[in-house]
Amino acid sequence: MRKRTFQISIIGFLLLISCQKEKEITIENDDFKWTINIPKNFKEVSEKNWDKVKSNGIETFEKVSDQNVKKNDIENTLFAYKNGKFHTLESNYKIFDTTNNYSKSNKELNTVTYESLKKAMSNTELDSLSSKQMISGMEFDTFEINFNYPNGEILTTKSFRKLFGNKRFTINILYKDEAIGKELINSIINSKFK
Repeated sequence: MRKRTFQISIIGFLLLISCQKEKEITIENDDFKWTINIPKNFKEVSEKNWDKVKSNGIETFEKVSDQNVKKNDIENTLFAYKNGKFHTLESNYKIFDTTNNYSKSNKELNTVTYESLKKAMSNTELDSLSSKQMISGMEFDTFEINFNYPNGEILTTKSFRKLFGNKRFTINILYKDEAIGKELINSIINSKFK
């Protein structure tokens, strides 16, 4: 009887673990009236760990650009999810000075991002692409960079941006595996804004 109970417990535990791994998470954000399903196998990154990622990014940017990042230049993170080392989904917003031209500012942001990454990764070939993407009936600006490493591997980052009132809303993804990249993009494209 004890052996049987033990086996049932193990089976139950394994089923619980496998269900947790496969579970899709739905995020609802009231500020942007946005709902998105996070793909399976993505786990939330703690605020502390994501702050380290942001801090490293700021440090690298300041080194390669010879510019200091001001506190009001740093985005407010809504969430960050990760699947392994090379797959992330992150969303943030930043207060935007609406007296500035949004389209021009967006192009400048793309240029600065590309140039900073090119300097930081001088032995890697970078390709970039700007386009538009419809999400929930609204047009978003997208910016994609492909990192073509000397060993033949490719890493892709893509940003989706839109101005909501005085907030520049952004969704960023990073992926190495094309199948996971398609899953991330589909998750974003199928997300809903009310």
